[in-house]
Amino acid sequence: MVANMLKSPYVSSTLQATLMTLASYVIGEVVLSLKADRGLAIDIDYSALGRLMSWAVIATPVCMLWQQMLDSKFPSTKPKKDAINERIASTKADNKVPVEEYDQINILIKVVLSETIFSIAINGAFIAYINYLEHGDLYLTKVTETLPALWKSSIKVWPLVSYISFGFVPPNLRVAFTSFIGLIWGVYVNVFVISK
Repeated sequence: MVANMLKSPYVSSTLQATLMTLASYVIGEVVLSLKADRGLAIDIDYSALGRLMSWAVIATPVCMLWQQMLDSKFPSTKPKKDAINERIASTKADNKVPVEEYDQINILIKVVLSETIFSIAINGAFIAYINYLEHGDLYLTKVTETLPALWKSSIKVWPLVSYISFGFVPPNLRVAFTSFIGLIWGVYVNVFVISK
């Protein structure tokens, strides 16, 4: 039964993203400990770690659905012009002539939509969720105070990540790719943003 569950892309991607969140948190704590000259004596806040990992469980399927919706509306590839004529004229094996090319306009549309509408919504939801778990309230003041700075920081990294993800990473590997970048991003945020 567990093996069948892991075959689901939603389950396996969510598990993967959750483990990356764990790794990001622990690596961030190690870096902070080394920065404070405490060696490897890390202080893990299990409550904070649980909040972050639970967010990964909630957000990963939402992100996957968003990416699937964008892919269905704005495919990253389109039929290559004259691909059929090139294939007929080619003396090489049929599979050597590409029949699709990247649709740069659609990729850019996906990046803009992801880094504006979706980024603001998912980051706002993250702030509200964490604030609710920490303080038991859903005051939007925390969101309006924190979101602009978080978005301003993320816009320096994530548009390029989105462009690479939508343009060059196969859909079944996107969560792994973005989770890996998220691991690095999480360490950065933990060490250089949150700890200040």
